[in-house]
Amino acid sequence: MTNDSLNMISTSSNKTFKYLLEISKGKIANMILCEGEDLVSESYQSDNLSKIIFYEENEIVDKYKDVEKIKLSKQLYRELSNYQSLPKVMGISKLNLSSDNFGNKVVYLDNLQDGGNVGTIIRSALAFDFDSVILSSDCISIFSKKVIQASKGAIFKMKLGIQPLENFIDKYDIYSTTLDGEDEKKFEKLKKPFVLVLGNEGHGIRKSYQDISKKIKIDIKNIDSLNVAIAGSIFMYRFKD
Repeated sequence: MTNDSLNMISTSSNKTFKYLLEISKGKIANMILCEGEDLVSESYQSDNLSKIIFYEENEIVDKYKDVEKIKLSKQLYRELSNYQSLPKVMGISKLNLSSDNFGNKVVYLDNLQDGGNVGTIIRSALAFDFDSVILSSDCISIFSKKVIQASKGAIFKMKLGIQPLENFIDKYDIYSTTLDGEDEKKFEKLKKPFVLVLGNEGHGIRKSYQDISKKIKIDIKNIDSLNVAIAGSIFMYRFKD
C-alpha cells in the first residue's frame, strides 16, 4: 500500500487517534511519541520505532518503508504535536525500562516534576558516561513529551528504570546532593558503585533518602541554589571518572 492510498484519520473520536493521544500524554507504559526527524531516526536506529505518523507526503516518511504508517488530518496532527511549528514526521516508539543491572554509576531522580529537567539530566548522564538514570515512582512520567524532547535522543541510549532508592542500599554507596552537604572538592572521586541522588525542584531530596546517604554539595556564591539539571550536570561531570 502506498502512502497516497492510506485512509486519513480526520476525526478525534477515532480509536487509533485516541490511542496516539494517550501515548503522547505519557499514559501508556513503555510507549512514547517521538516528534521530528532526529528523534524518529534515533528510535529507528535503536530498533524501537513501531509507527510513522504524518499529515502530508514528504521525503522523510518514504525512508521508513518497513514501518507502519498513520496519516492524520493537519488538525489532528497539530493536536498531537507539542510544537507550534509542526514537525514533518512523528513516530511511536517502544521504551522498555530496566529492573536490574544498573551499572557502577547511577543517577537517581527523587520526585522531579519538570520534564525538561528530567530529559536534560538523561542527556547529561549519557554525555558523562553514567550507566543509568533511575526515577522514583512519584517523578513525572518518563514517557511524557517533555522528557522525550529534552533528552534529544539520549533516552534511547541510556538504561532507565523506576525503583525505590532503598533497593540500592546493600550494593551501592549513596550520595545525596544537598545545600548543606560536604563540599564536593573534598572528594577526589566517588567509590564505585555509587548512586548520585538529585531532588525535587522545590523541596529537594526527601529526608528519608538523605538519612540513608552521604550528603554532598557544590560551593556556590551570590545565589541560593541552582536548577537541578544544571547542578546534576556539574556533579556528573565532576564524578564521571
